[in-house]
Amino acid sequence: MKKKVFFIIFMATWVILVLLNFIIKSNDFSEQENRYLAKIPKFSLEDLIEGEYAEKLNDYINDHFIARNFWLKFNSFIQLNLGKTENNGVYIGKNGYLFEKYEYGETEKQNLVKIANSVNNFSNKLEIPVYFMLIPNSIYINQENVPNNAKVYNQSEIIKYFYDMLDVKTVNVTDTFLKNKNLNLFFKTDHHITSDGAYLAYVEFCHAQNIEAVPLQNFEKEIVSKDFLGTFDSKAQVFNQQQDEIVAYKNETNQNVKGIYDGVEFDSIFNEEYLDKKDKYSYFLNGNSSRVVIKTKVKNAKRLMVIKDSYAHIMAQFLCQNYEEVHFVDPRYYKLSLLDYIEENNITDVLFLYNVSNMLGDIYLRGI
Repeated sequence: MKKKVFFIIFMATWVILVLLNFIIKSNDFSEQENRYLAKIPKFSLEDLIEGEYAEKLNDYINDHFIARNFWLKFNSFIQLNLGKTENNGVYIGKNGYLFEKYEYGETEKQNLVKIANSVNNFSNKLEIPVYFMLIPNSIYINQENVPNNAKVYNQSEIIKYFYDMLDVKTVNVTDTFLKNKNLNLFFKTDHHITSDGAYLAYVEFCHAQNIEAVPLQNFEKEIVSKDFLGTFDSKAQVFNQQQDEIVAYKNETNQNVKGIYDGVEFDSIFNEEYLDKKDKYSYFLNGNSSRVVIKTKVKNAKRLMVIKDSYAHIMAQFLCQNYEEVHFVDPRYYKLSLLDYIEENNITDVLFLYNVSNMLGDIYLRGI
């Protein structure tokens, strides 16, 4: 009798919660997970027969379940207390660090070969300097905080394997990152480098060009946020996760610019609107765009084209220091000819800027 009563109460509660999901209006976009949530599916007899309607309906209920973020964090809390050190593709490390899980095998090696061939063919058609900067990830630089069961690939060897295939000038940032890991070069809750990591990478790029980097003391350090929780946090959903600070280094050059984000004019590479949102990293360079052009007050007729992933966004504050113009182009979204773009915009230097784990699976550089 007791089991029957418990079952009835449980089922009644579940039905009420499910009905409330349809009655109570929820958001279409999850800032916590930085993605659009499933929409209520349109009914069709064909989808019902094939089972697709039930699957779509289940996705909708899961995405819009009442207090969903709480239940996600609660589930993560239970899993961690049971000894699990990974959740949703993210390792839960020591000292508040979260790390991305990724694979490096024969498939990834072959992809690097294809990318190297594409970059070489591209650069051979140019008569201007071409550089490649491949930045390691936190999981390699901060190995002392990685859980014991996590797989850590030797990114120094991965970068060397890739660089040895290139005909362009390469920029080594790994050694300086390893020597200066105490500077917090990566966010703990996000896959990106911090402004301190970006500055070290900028200095190495200047060394590769035989030009002088602007000294860090020439910038004003500003903590623009103390409550950043990035992409790793969105996936791992850890209870009481330590928040990151976001720091910007500002000076006359990077605060007095003109430019365009995909056709929209702007007067700053820093967008404070994002500091009130979950996606605070988009404070730098306004997030993902197919093309961003920065025009500075530097008068040297030098124009840099950065073919990049999102690691370049936080570096914009430094890369604009030595150029009259900096053009950021993302091959994921920009589908026109990069060679034509270089010619039409009188580009004088090209920099490929990517991080290791992202490039291992990149398919866009293979088609430049």
